[in-house]
Amino acid sequence: MGEKVVVGAGLAGLTAAINLRRRGHEVRVLERRDGVGGPARDLPAGDFSYVMADGTPMELEELCSYTGLDIAPACDPIPGIRVYSFGKRHDITLPSNVPAFLVERGPRDSSLDMRLYRIAEEEGVSFEFNHPLKTRKDFAGLPPGTILATGLFPDTYRVLGLPHVPVYGLIGQGMGAEGYDGPRVIIYMDRHTWDYGFFSTVNGTAGALLFQRKRPLSSEAKQWFRATLAEVEGIEFPAWHEPEVGVLPMASFSNPRLFHEKFILAGTLAGAQDPVFLFGVHGALVSGTIAAMAAEQPEKARHEFQRINRFWKLNYINRRLIELTHPWGMLAGSRLGLALYPFYAPFALRYAFLIVPGWIRLRQRAG
Repeated sequence: MGEKVVVGAGLAGLTAAINLRRRGHEVRVLERRDGVGGPARDLPAGDFSYVMADGTPMELEELCSYTGLDIAPACDPIPGIRVYSFGKRHDITLPSNVPAFLVERGPRDSSLDMRLYRIAEEEGVSFEFNHPLKTRKDFAGLPPGTILATGLFPDTYRVLGLPHVPVYGLIGQGMGAEGYDGPRVIIYMDRHTWDYGFFSTVNGTAGALLFQRKRPLSSEAKQWFRATLAEVEGIEFPAWHEPEVGVLPMASFSNPRLFHEKFILAGTLAGAQDPVFLFGVHGALVSGTIAAMAAEQPEKARHEFQRINRFWKLNYINRRLIELTHPWGMLAGSRLGLALYPFYAPFALRYAFLIVPGWIRLRQRAG
């Protein structure tokens, strides 16, 4: 079999590379950074490695079976979360039939990124780091059937003409979790952003992120987030950064796509991310598996990709409504949903996660 090229050593790219290698292909992964770990490598780490925990609902056993990857050691169950809806606090315990997990993202050995990288190396996948692709000429030199899994990186969207929106953020880092006894996940919804802020802790360290799509965060919003963490929860970070996080494929009904020009797409670039809460880990792993399938069975893969994104357009409409009615729509919706949570959670929350790309497909397989 000939060599297959994968661009991007994130979750989707690594998953695709491993599955291609297991299908008997020689696989070469091109990564623009100097190693695995994603955007964390773009930030100064100080005395701590930058860490952000990604929270996601996952049917872990079914997902491991579907992808062929044993990711369980990198997944930490979430028993509950704390949510602040416009200043009102809600402590939520997740029902036992709604499995959700934290996974560490970044360059540390304990991250999901590094676990997949180690599996890829063991399978014989080759890597070329410090290999950026920025221009049309760069992409034109790639062979047909190359899998693009470049995540939030904007150059790919621009060169290929894919609809996208910018994302702006405020990131807190450098806090060790030793001695911290509060909730492991705290979510903030407020008038300061039509997205949300969150704090999380995993594997002995912590991170915080406030972000917003389409328009930069105001100075007031940044000050509010820092002050709220410190004054209400006693959480303080020694370092804050204000990066342009990247871009997201949330600009058009046509965003989810497996094929574009001569390429196969995977992960965020493919639109395998729910438009409302941006759960992306599940979609990255599932779409990476499908991208590897597409290299040999394009029509079967196309059908599978459509299945995992069955509710994407509906959720895109929900996302637009949140923006159009902000802040009143988010205030009313979150307050009502959280107030009624004890009455519907045990039987309805499981189906609410149909917004997560791939969840419905795995549920059908499990059922």
